[in-house]
Amino acid sequence: MAQKIAAAERMLNLLALLAQRTRPITLKQIRAELVRQYSDKDEAARAQFERDKAELREMGIVILTETLGGDQAGETAYRVDRRSYELSDAEFTEEELMALHLAASTVHLGAQEGETALWKLGAERANPKLAQQVTIPFSDPHLAVIMGAIADRAPLSFDYKGEQRSVDAYGMLARKGFWYLIGFDHLRDAQRVFRVDRIEGSIKVGKAASYKLPRGLDIAKMVPTDRQMMAAGDYEHSVAVVRVDASEVRGVTREFGAAAIVRQHDDGSAEFEVPCSNHYAFRLWLFAMIDKAVVVSPPEVCDLVTGWLDELAGVK
Repeated sequence: MAQKIAAAERMLNLLALLAQRTRPITLKQIRAELVRQYSDKDEAARAQFERDKAELREMGIVILTETLGGDQAGETAYRVDRRSYELSDAEFTEEELMALHLAASTVHLGAQEGETALWKLGAERANPKLAQQVTIPFSDPHLAVIMGAIADRAPLSFDYKGEQRSVDAYGMLARKGFWYLIGFDHLRDAQRVFRVDRIEGSIKVGKAASYKLPRGLDIAKMVPTDRQMMAAGDYEHSVAVVRVDASEVRGVTREFGAAAIVRQHDDGSAEFEVPCSNHYAFRLWLFAMIDKAVVVSPPEVCDLVTGWLDELAGVK
């Protein structure tokens, strides 16, 4: 017999399962993994799954289908397009995991803060023992509440940046290790984006079916891209040249365009002009690449990054 579980919690578990799998899986396999969360009866389980799938898609999460062959010929399998909400692949070498401790306190991918800085610009990296591996945060207690409200079209009330907000929840999206809530903020009388981990205290859920989604809503476009956030600031040096390791060149080119490349090297690495007007956003972007990106110029930005690293390392 299926256990009683909130639909929002089941959807979250389904998303986590699909995000963790590298290959498509069938509904039969999903039911086996999410033990007793779907009905024991095939038709009822199918109906529950289709509802969950539709809700996730409406939140902006792309679920792809594939018709299998061989022994499973004709069966439909499912997978999540992780790029649609930019969940990082948390598979790192031991060396990268050590370096990631430095970025962890800044990027906040779900692990504890790095114990020490592992490198400085141009310096050798130390070899401290790893304390904890990095995980993508699916366990935030607010996630299930928000997903349930989105599914029910129920408004949310919560404290954010010291103010009481009343929000019609349109959707949720994960980007660069953070979950974002997208909705209509009645305090600001406009659509706004909220980082879920910055919601203060508990969330109150209002009456279901209280609002409708705007036509043509595109959840993914409502959350600013790295490029947009990095350019939105008032730092006197608006552009930095960053040398990127060969393994990251394709991704950075996709983010900033081929026109941002100012120099290519024989080892496959390349130098990009990237916006840095917003210190905070630039820092997140730079440190997320761990030790595969180095600021080349201008000297003022190099000094700024060195200062950040010294601060994380506890150097005075």
